Amino acid sequence: MFDIETMVKDHATAVQTRTAAPVMEPKFFCTVTPFYQPIVSADGFGVIGYEALARGPLDSPLHSARTLFATASGLGEMAALERVCWTAALLNATRLGLWRRPDTLLFLNLSAERIREPEFLEFARRVVAETGVPQSRIVIEVTEESRMRSDLGFLRALMRYRDMGFQIALDDVGTGYSDLRVLAEVKPDFLKIALELVRSVHVHTGRRQVVHSLVMLGHAMGSTVIVEGVETSEELAAVRALGADCVQGYLMAKPGAGLPAVVLPDTLAVAPRLCRAA
Repeated sequence: MFDIETMVKDHATAVQTRTAAPVMEPKFFCTVTPFYQPIVSADGFGVIGYEALARGPLDSPLHSARTLFATASGLGEMAALERVCWTAALLNATRLGLWRRPDTLLFLNLSAERIREPEFLEFARRVVAETGVPQSRIVIEVTEESRMRSDLGFLRALMRYRDMGFQIALDDVGTGYSDLRVLAEVKPDFLKIALELVRSVHVHTGRRQVVHSLVMLGHAMGSTVIVEGVETSEELAAVRALGADCVQGYLMAKPGAGLPAVVLPDTLAVAPRLCRAA
């Protein structure tokens, strides 16, 4: 049976790179492999960016992101894991040629704890600079769970990332108790509507109304609205009709260790997208 307690604490991440960037990879208690999932325009289905995800060793329970992060939290290793995820995602994106794709963005998840830490802000600035990536092409993705503990200090810390040139995305909007104060204060560049609201949205009147309201709210703030968790052509048609700017989900592509291509079904028939209000 796989026993995490026997792992070597100073094991380096699995990601290797041939670039000349002098980035020193942080250490962690297991190998971490970055996966990427495309975020696609609702108009022409072109890729506007990729969300970086993390997976542990393939032959262990830690391959599941949920188990990986829960284990790291229980061992007090969350700070180390988040640094490894950032470094691995950036270095591997360079190796895969992501930055040679004009204007393509990389969405990197970040917890409230790391956002509050001045040390992580400096780490983020350094690791991005050393990989030669313009900070404007990095989107800091903040989960709703993080925002549940938001306060003035959190908001100020988050805005330091924007002042440094990073873009901001609020994730899982519409679940739990959405913090409208954060939406009003931050005015995120991207607003990501939670997959729980998307499931069967084409036949669920309540969810459809909520999604429509969130799309309008996002547009009123000047945000690009991304709908997550799209798995069927019916859901895709519905969220496009509701005015979503971008979509993400298994229908377009599953997360992969490379940069997955978007391959829509040949039989896909979608309704015209609702034009964004001026």
